[in-house]
Amino acid sequence: MASPTPAQFRAVHGDMDRWQAVDFEVYEHLVENEYVVAPRPAPGDRLPPRKAPKPGSGSAPQD
Repeated sequence: MASPTPAQFRAVHGDMDRWQAVDFEVYEHLVENEYVVAPRPAPGDRLPPRKAPKPGSGSAPQD
């Protein structure tokens, strides 16, 4: 069974004013899991190629 997203959790559990401590703990883990960062490359590992920004993003390519 897949974990709910933070938005799904809020929809089911209602207003945060009525949450218990355990609800905040579960919600915190759901939010953290949404923003998992890839591990840092080891020294000597090749980095993936840089991607050009999407057109219209307002960012100029960095060299």
